Amino acid sequence: MSAALFRIVGWSYLPDFATKQALRVIHRIYSSIFHRPPPDPRTPTYALHYRLTFATVVLCYLIYNFLDASGRITSNFYELLGVYPNSNDATLKTAFRGFARKYHPDRVGPSGEALFIEVRDAFEALKNPVVRFAYDRFGPDVLQWKECTTMREYLRRGLLSSSLYHIMTGAGLILFSAIGKPSPIAAWRYLLFLCLFASELYLLLAPSPSTSPPSTFVDAAASHATILDVVFPKRIVYQHILLLHQVFFFLSVALSRVAPVLFPSLMQGDPIMDQQIVRAMAERLGALAKNTERELSIMLDTELLAIHETPMVTSELSTLPRPRELLKSDIMHALTMEMEDVAVENKLKSEVGPVKTAWDFAVDKEMKKRVQGRRLQEIADQLPSPPPETGQGKIHIRARSLSL
Repeated sequence: MSAALFRIVGWSYLPDFATKQALRVIHRIYSSIFHRPPPDPRTPTYALHYRLTFATVVLCYLIYNFLDASGRITSNFYELLGVYPNSNDATLKTAFRGFARKYHPDRVGPSGEALFIEVRDAFEALKNPVVRFAYDRFGPDVLQWKECTTMREYLRRGLLSSSLYHIMTGAGLILFSAIGKPSPIAAWRYLLFLCLFASELYLLLAPSPSTSPPSTFVDAAASHATILDVVFPKRIVYQHILLLHQVFFFLSVALSRVAPVLFPSLMQGDPIMDQQIVRAMAERLGALAKNTERELSIMLDTELLAIHETPMVTSELSTLPRPRELLKSDIMHALTMEMEDVAVENKLKSEVGPVKTAWDFAVDKEMKKRVQGRRLQEIADQLPSPPPETGQGKIHIRARSLSL
């Protein structure tokens, strides 16, 4: 119980503390290598660095907890004898004789008597293939189940004892989800719990590699090695199940700590706080819309005033009295024509099709004409001017006209 509380406290405070210290060192190294200042804590870059560092710290802490939990599991009967779980009876007998010669109380003294008696009783009990089948799945507790004689009774008793853990764990998950804030992490916890239950059920009901030779109680189906069998070849089913319980606890706590940091967008906040935030944002958007509408109204009035005053100032007939209705009609007609031209021009520019193509062609043609006109004007400016007319020429023409 104390170890579990210590792990919960460790998961609550250690990842954050280790992440801050590691990120400080990483930013110091980053600044010394790239000669750039570290990002500000309020920037998205710093948040990204924090999430990646936090994920790395949690992964390392998970590996440490996995190795620590694996080392805390007590050795089984096969490990004490130094043989594999699929060894036959002759191999077990030879290994037990070697163990007895090495750890007999006459050799090691009274301190090794308890271990020798435990291994001897286990060796005598495991000569029965049914007891050995139950021992591989439910551990040394089966040696105390004297009322069980068949495999069905051992399985029923073992499954009932194992179901207590799952009932307590499921009730704890439901209670934690009920009293806590709604979060998508709860669904992942339930999924992880179902994976644990399915894995444990498969390990308990799968054929045992230690049932050799096959008996009438066990089918001759070949057993398939799991990942845990490959990693821990001298361990048996009940040790794998204990390790899976530890892994489930670590991953459940890690989900609660990692998900809010790595995936903040998936986390749901307090509904009351969300409503207040939405209400404040709506009020702010409403005020912004009112200010925008006021500015647009001022700009429109300014444009209308310019159209209203220009004819009155520049026209030569500005001193003549004009009816107010006629003036308004002229202003509205000019404004309407200008707005129609702008709308048509924007429509032609935005649409795609033959009209847009004709518009672009006309614009290009007009631009070419203007460029050509400017070039002709430049050429004309560079030509020499014609000589001025003299007085003799004028007299000659005039005299000729008089003679005619």
